[in-house]
Amino acid sequence: MATRYHIAAKSLRGDIATYAKRFDLLEVPVVSAANLRLMPNAATLRKWRKNVPPTFEFAVVCGPSMSTLKSSPAADEERAMFTQTSDVLEARIALVKTPVDVSPSQVWRDRLRAFVETIRRDSTTVVWECSGLWETEEAARFAKKIDVVLVTDPARDVVPEGPVAYGRLRALGETRSFGPAALERIAKNVGDRRDAYFVIETDTALAECKGLRKAAVRVRSSAGGMGRLIRPRTPVALVAHDDEQE
Repeated sequence: MATRYHIAAKSLRGDIATYAKRFDLLEVPVVSAANLRLMPNAATLRKWRKNVPPTFEFAVVCGPSMSTLKSSPAADEERAMFTQTSDVLEARIALVKTPVDVSPSQVWRDRLRAFVETIRRDSTTVVWECSGLWETEEAARFAKKIDVVLVTDPARDVVPEGPVAYGRLRALGETRSFGPAALERIAKNVGDRRDAYFVIETDTALAECKGLRKAAVRVRSSAGGMGRLIRPRTPVALVAHDDEQE
């Protein structure tokens, strides 16, 4: 099985069509209810979907009030925007980032399980990014129980088993970028999946996007596989210019 890689920069800078020549994934966060006017409107979202290839992936991120897993008018407003954004972008990824007070206690496990079912659709992969007291192994076990994909840092964490992986490569401490050796370790850590999603949060995301794809090919070749990486086909070739973003 050749893993399909979907790679994003930390955020959209500039035109979506230009971004889509370099990356094939974008996280779209729903902002707080008080700032929903700052969200792209439906017309803009439709342009985004129209101006990227059909295989381009959008991951819609739940708003901060939604992510508390508590009912409130603000959460309801964010949920309406989350649903609209997901529909217009035809997003296949729904991502919830729970705050630090969503702990491993049973009450929060029950709330997260129930919340996931409210945003899950037949064609949606639900992704969960935890914080606070959760240990990676414990979070991975619970994620498997409720059929969600756990966000990990594949440069530092063991990536949970499953057909889909979702990784966030962070610029932490002295790590400001990832070289060929680090990217090859990441590709080995991810292994063979149906899909692997990566958000690269460094200032050199474009170089690492290319490097990660090359590393995946090397890993496949050294493992005796097909030696090729499936990348969603796009009508525009990936061309690097000196003035490219990130």
